[in-house]
Amino acid sequence: MSDQTLDSGSVTETGGPRLGSARLVFNESLELPYLPYSVFVEQLMGRSLPHIRTLQWMTEVESLDDVLPYAVSTGRGQVDQAAMLDVASVVGGECLAYIYLKLGYLYGHIAARELPVVADAEQWVKTLFPVAQATEDHTVPLTFWSVGEYGAHAIARGITAPSWKEIERNYPEAVRNEVAGLLSREFHPSGGQLILWYGPPGTGKTNALRGLAWEWRSWCDTHYVTDPEIFFGRSNYMLDVLLQEDDAGANDRETPKWRLLILEDTGELLAADAKEQAGQGLSRFLNVVDGIIGQGLRVLIVVTTNEPLKLLHPAVSRPGRCAAKIEFRAFPAAEAAAWLESRGVEVTERELTLAELFALSAGLDVEESVRIGFVP
Repeated sequence: MSDQTLDSGSVTETGGPRLGSARLVFNESLELPYLPYSVFVEQLMGRSLPHIRTLQWMTEVESLDDVLPYAVSTGRGQVDQAAMLDVASVVGGECLAYIYLKLGYLYGHIAARELPVVADAEQWVKTLFPVAQATEDHTVPLTFWSVGEYGAHAIARGITAPSWKEIERNYPEAVRNEVAGLLSREFHPSGGQLILWYGPPGTGKTNALRGLAWEWRSWCDTHYVTDPEIFFGRSNYMLDVLLQEDDAGANDRETPKWRLLILEDTGELLAADAKEQAGQGLSRFLNVVDGIIGQGLRVLIVVTTNEPLKLLHPAVSRPGRCAAKIEFRAFPAAEAAAWLESRGVEVTERELTLAELFALSAGLDVEESVRIGFVP
C-alpha cells in the first residue's frame, strides 16, 4: 500500500471541525483505528484549546453507537473502536473529545477552551459509558494485565465471585479463621503490603481469591497479572500497572479505591534462590511491597504459591512485610469426614484436600490421577 494523504483540520463557519485543510500523511504501518486520534490532536492544536483531560476506566458498554451522531472521524478494528467528537452542542461550549473503546476499557481525551466545559463533557461521557461495578448476580469487574508491544496491556471482564459465606465451609477451620481476619473491620490495609497464600495444589486458593474480590468490592478493585515472571523483570511494565489509576470516582473529591493486585503461582519468583534465577526481579518485588516504590500506593499484593513456606526466600515473609500469611492446607481427617457426611458421601477417615473432597463427592477415586480444581 502506497503512502496516502487525508485532508483534515479546517473549521466550519459555526466553529465545528471539518476534514479539509491540513494534510495528514500515512502509510501501511499506521493502524487505521487510531486515525481519529490524529484528527483530534490536529484539531485541538489548530484551535489552541488550552484545557485537556485524560479519561480511563472499565465499562460494560461495548459500542460507540451513542456518540456517533457527534463523530467527525471514526475508526474500527477487530477488537477496538475509536471516534473523534465535536460535543459543543452537548456541553454548551467549544469542546472536542476522543473516545477509544477496547476490551472492556474506555480511554479518551477531552479538550476545551473553558475548564468547566471539560468537567461537563467528562460527566456526559461517564453517563454514556458508566464505570463497571459489581452486580447483584455476584459479577465483579476484573482487569487482566499482560506485557504488550507498547507497555502494559489491560483487558477487562466480569467474573463470577461468591461471597465468603457461600464458600467458607470448603476450608478447614484454621484457614477459615485466618481468611476471616482479612474480611473483618479490624483489617486496615497499608500501601504496598503483601498477602501471602501458600499451600499444595487443590486446597482452594483461587476460589478464595474470588471470594476476597467480592467481599472487598466496595473499597478495592481487583487486578490480575497474567505474567508475573515478566512483571517484576521489567521495571517499565511494573510501574505502568502500579501507577495506573482509573478515573472511576464520581468527582475529584472522592478517595480513590484501593487495588488488589493478584499474582498466582509465583513460587519461582519467591524461591530462596530467586535472585540468581531472575536477576533483580526479587529486589523490585520487595521494593513494591514496602520500599520506596510502595510508599503511598493504594495497592495490596496477593501472592499465591504451591511451595512450602520454608522454601521461600526469608526476605519475602519476614515480620512486618506481610499483612497476612495464610497456609492453605488439607482438611484434617475429622473435618474431612464431616464435610463428606454433610453431602451424604461415605466417610473416609483420612486427611484430604478440597479437590479430593469434591472428587469423592462426584464419585471419583482419589487414588487415581484427578484434575486439580473443583466446582463450588
